[in-house]
Amino acid sequence: MSRTERAFNVLLGLSVLSWAFLGLLHSLAVPQLVIAVLNAVVGVLLLLRSPLVQSGSVKALLLSLPSVAVAGCALKLSAPLEAWPWLAQAIFVIGGALTVASFLVLGRSFAILPALRSITTRGPYRVVRHPAYVGELVMVVACVVAGPSWATLAALAAAVPLVVLRIHVEERTLRDDERYEEYTRATRYRLMPGLW
Repeated sequence: MSRTERAFNVLLGLSVLSWAFLGLLHSLAVPQLVIAVLNAVVGVLLLLRSPLVQSGSVKALLLSLPSVAVAGCALKLSAPLEAWPWLAQAIFVIGGALTVASFLVLGRSFAILPALRSITTRGPYRVVRHPAYVGELVMVVACVVAGPSWATLAALAAAVPLVVLRIHVEERTLRDDERYEEYTRATRYRLMPGLW
């Protein structure tokens, strides 16, 4: 790993770890706890991740960014975290748990934007190719359940095609590794078994 890449990972990892702890100063509501755990896991994985084999193109990175932002928008547009009904909290915990589990299985291969580090084929990645995105979409659904409005419904309506776009862009980068081609034959579905 180059010094520049290592320095970037450390800076980004420590920043995300700080978000985990600073968020807890703001609120101890269940959704905030899930977000703190998610940020803590992401921060640690950024610090520990393996060297970059190949980065996605600038176009791939730009096409993926809206998907990263839409979940945060859904959370901001939803009801205040302390006012979430128990059903929304439960859905958010399920989505967060799936996302965290997927990230932990990725381990040192973790990336936020399209990049090739190594191919992960175990755990939830044996069921679908992008389980973390399934978890992310479940969390967006929880935001709608917590605060149903035109704004949260629009965020959900935007999240689905943006995640689909991100998957296509990411898979273009991953297909440069022949092991990913083998993986796609073994794990056929991207998000929903039997559907897509």
